[in-house]
Amino acid sequence: MNLKELEKPYIIAEIGCNHNGETELALKMIKVAKDCGADAVKFQFFTENNLVTSDYLDELDSGAVKLENVESWTTEELGLNSVREQIKAFTNDEEQLMLFKNYCDEIGIDFGCTPVNKEGVQFLAKINSSFLKISSMDANNLEMIGACIEANLPIIISTGMATLQDIDKIYNLFRERKYDNFSILHCVSIYPPRDEIVNLNFIDTLKGIYDCDIGYSDHSLGFSLPIAAIAKGVKVIEKHFTLDKNMSGWDHKVSADEKDLKIICEEGNKVFRSLGGKYKVLSEDEIEKRKKFRRSMAANRDLKAGELLTKEDFVYKRPGTGISPDEEMFFLGKKLTKDIKQDKTIFESDFL
Repeated sequence: MNLKELEKPYIIAEIGCNHNGETELALKMIKVAKDCGADAVKFQFFTENNLVTSDYLDELDSGAVKLENVESWTTEELGLNSVREQIKAFTNDEEQLMLFKNYCDEIGIDFGCTPVNKEGVQFLAKINSSFLKISSMDANNLEMIGACIEANLPIIISTGMATLQDIDKIYNLFRERKYDNFSILHCVSIYPPRDEIVNLNFIDTLKGIYDCDIGYSDHSLGFSLPIAAIAKGVKVIEKHFTLDKNMSGWDHKVSADEKDLKIICEEGNKVFRSLGGKYKVLSEDEIEKRKKFRRSMAANRDLKAGELLTKEDFVYKRPGTGISPDEEMFFLGKKLTKDIKQDKTIFESDFL
């Protein structure tokens, strides 16, 4: 897959940890995402040992540090009472990821994954992941980005929390490495963000500055903003996905469910098909329609051969197969060569 040559929106259903660590649920989610029209699913590859420090886990579990959407996490039903327990339960191991990748290949949907270290990158390269996704937390981790480039797989990188200077560094690294199969995703790393801070117009800025595919990673509620991003010409769209927004777990409440994802896929592709180009070009269908819908000269009374056409001799009616209103000055005062009955269309060939 070459991200610079996408011919339609590439919609990624971010399953992430929304399978709650259940293999069968993950497989079901892959199939539903495929049926909704998604082009890819994406998982995450981390453990409590390579994602956060033990001290930070203690602070999260004690409440000394609070994440902004932790109030929406409902994990008691799963018997998970600490973030440490949740990470252990929700993470994917190599065997699971291999199983997910094989199932994706079987049913015809792309498999992508977010690694958090070089070992994860190497494993995903080994199983030929359809793409590597670099999360916003690593937007300033040039070493990690470099490791992904070395894997020689398509790279999609989110830029939540990143400044334009940060994005410059990312782009310049790709250019220095002479690697162009990548997409930079506009992103706001709040779950969910207020509408006022989503700033979709920044997509236009990115498209104007960088010679690469520009996409959008969405954390808003519902389906409107991904479709709005597609209306700006974005092709790569990433959206968290769940089967039930009320399910126990981390990101379910800020995810698209089956209904939302289907709308994003169907309506997003419809919007993209309708974008067209920057110039007004009439289709053959519309040119043909002019004959039926536009108006042309029709006799206002019975006209005789030899009469000179006056303004009072005609009106304008459908069809548009005769003399059009913007051509009448060329025929006023000209002599008719034949009789024309009232209400008949007047043609150029009816004059000398």
